[in-house]
Amino acid sequence: MSRLPVVAVVGAPNVGKSSLVNRIMRRRGAVVSERPGTTRDRAYNRAEWAGREFTLVDTGGMEPRAKVGLEALVTLQARVAVEEADVVLHLTDARLGVTEADAVIARELRRARGQAVLAVNKLDNPADDMERHGFYSLGEGEPHAISALHGLGVGDLLDVVVSLLPPSDQDAEEELPRLAIVGRPNVGKSTLLNRLLGKDRAVVSETAGTTTDAVAAEIALELEGETERYLLLDTAGVSKGARRARGVPYYSSLRTSEAIRRSDVSLLLLDATDGIVAGDLRIAREIEDAGSSCGVVVNKRDLVPPDLLREIEGLILARLTDLKPQSVRVSALTGAGVDQVLPLAARVGRAYRLRVPTHEVAEFVGDTVARSAPPRGVKIRYATQTGTTPPRFTLFANRPQDLPESYLRYIENALRQEYGLWGVSVRIRVKSSR
Repeated sequence: MSRLPVVAVVGAPNVGKSSLVNRIMRRRGAVVSERPGTTRDRAYNRAEWAGREFTLVDTGGMEPRAKVGLEALVTLQARVAVEEADVVLHLTDARLGVTEADAVIARELRRARGQAVLAVNKLDNPADDMERHGFYSLGEGEPHAISALHGLGVGDLLDVVVSLLPPSDQDAEEELPRLAIVGRPNVGKSTLLNRLLGKDRAVVSETAGTTTDAVAAEIALELEGETERYLLLDTAGVSKGARRARGVPYYSSLRTSEAIRRSDVSLLLLDATDGIVAGDLRIAREIEDAGSSCGVVVNKRDLVPPDLLREIEGLILARLTDLKPQSVRVSALTGAGVDQVLPLAARVGRAYRLRVPTHEVAEFVGDTVARSAPPRGVKIRYATQTGTTPPRFTLFANRPQDLPESYLRYIENALRQEYGLWGVSVRIRVKSSR
């Protein structure tokens, strides 16, 4: 999975970030309002300028002095965007001049990984841009005069931004696919990671929530004589109410969500002594919503009897019906069963990237329909695979609106069984054959 460079647009509230994003995207995608704080979460967009593609991130207004409440949470979201960005576009407002918030944000950006580019917005008269000169005091280099509303100066600004992007994928090594270990606090994620790597890479503690950041290491997965390299991520636990919490719990949940979103495979770690609880189901839903794939690792198998382990495995299939993940039993502390974890991840990753030839899909679906026909008068004339990561299929029928959900589930289950699509969302669309 190759990664596009990331450009994050940040700034104080209501300086025009979403207007600039819409201008760059050449469409009205972000909500624009005169009311500060309209944008709260990070919004990811695929953008292009001068032949370079990049991910453009719109953020909510940063209020660095805010410590509690919605403003603090929105600021944390923006800080996460800054951390992952290759280039940070700091937007300011010429009509307000240099504010205290601008100065604090500029100081934060000096410590950021990505390079900062300063833009002064709402300069609607290109012949008179003297107001931008006061922004040199921020110490971020030349302030670029723009009007996001009218598009003035935006092209020149983008020329500067793309010149700072890292080399394209043609010149740089393709990024490794990602494998994330996720789960509630204190289920043994860091212990499992250390066991897989054969060394202490992550801090392990009896205190829940010790890990507050994602750590990564390269690892090789072997399956049926083939070796694939992955980037293995350990993450902080996602605790109940983390999204409403303040400080470290909230920030940790954001980092975990980010790891899930950017991962090809997520290994959901359960505590066998707890069984399956609501927190596990929340994380499973997040994996599915992110379009990732999932394998389940049942930890602490040495602390519960075999019949309870079988019950947990049955509940996994019964409760996680949209993913239908496979599971393995381990004891991360003793190492028992850990040798099954990476082969599980390799199988899930292979299913996630599965590509079946069109003629084979059409023939298999045709045979499946012949075994159990759809409702009277409905004919499925053709089938093809239309995408991967996760696998997506399209059926062509004469009356697509009359195909019930139960029949689509029948087709989905047949595809899972035939191609080993366990732990991935199998997405099926129906279109008119006319």
